[in-house]
Amino acid sequence: MRSLLLILFFYYLSAPVFQAQTLVENDSIAKIQYDQREDIKPLHFDEDTLEEYKQLDEFDYVEEEKAESWWTKLKRWFFNILDSIWDFLFGDIKAAGFLGFLFQTIPYLIIGGIIALIIWLFIKLNPGKGLGSKNNEQEVYLSEEQEIIENKDIEALIKEAIALGNLRLAIRYYYLLILRELKNKNLINYEQEKTNEDYLKEIQENKINKPFQELTHLYDFVWYGNFTINPQQYKTAEEDFLALKKQINTRSYE
Repeated sequence: MRSLLLILFFYYLSAPVFQAQTLVENDSIAKIQYDQREDIKPLHFDEDTLEEYKQLDEFDYVEEEKAESWWTKLKRWFFNILDSIWDFLFGDIKAAGFLGFLFQTIPYLIIGGIIALIIWLFIKLNPGKGLGSKNNEQEVYLSEEQEIIENKDIEALIKEAIALGNLRLAIRYYYLLILRELKNKNLINYEQEKTNEDYLKEIQENKINKPFQELTHLYDFVWYGNFTINPQQYKTAEEDFLALKKQINTRSYE
C-alpha cells in the first residue's frame, strides 16, 4: 500500500514535465512556413483607385432608412388609438380567435366607411349631375358674359342701363350685342377663353374688321379702364355700334 501511494505521488509530480515537453514538441512541429519564391512582390493599394471605388453605388453598403409614407403613419396612429381604447376597456387581455380577427378588421372597415362617406358627400354636393348620370350628361355653366350673349335680351338690358344713368354698362351691353351678331353670322367662333384680339383676327372683311377694332378699343377703354363718358360721347359711341350692327346684318356670310 505504501508503494502504491509512492508511485502515485511521483506520477503527480512528473505530469507537468511531460505536458510541457509535449507542448514544446508540438510547437516545433507547427513552425511557420515561409514562401521562398523570389518573384514575390508586396501588395500595393492605389489610394486614388480606392476613392473611385468608394464613389460607385455598387460598393456603397450604407443602409438608408426609408421615410415612412403618410399612409403608414396614419395607420400606425389609428392602431395606436385603438390599442389605447382596448387597453382602457380590457386591460392587458389579448383578443384571440374570432374576436381578435374582428378587432384587426374593424380599423379597415372604419377607414373604408370614411372614404365611402367622403365620396358620397362629394357626389351629393357636386353641382353637376354626378358620376353615374344618364348618358354621362353634364350641366354646362356659363360665365356672365356667355349668359348675356346666349340667353338675355341685350336690347332690353341697354335700355335699363340708360334709364339708370349707367352709360359704361350700356357700352358693355352694346359690345356684347355686336359679339352676338358676329357669332350669329358665323364671322367669329365665340368661345369664353378667347380675347377680343382673337376675334379681330377671325374677321376677314375689312368693312367689319376696322369698325369692330375701333369699338373694341373704345370698349376696353371705357369698361376695363373705368373711364366715365358723358352723354354726348355715349351718343357718338351708340351711333357707331348701331352702324356696325347694320353693316353685319345687311351682308350675307356663310
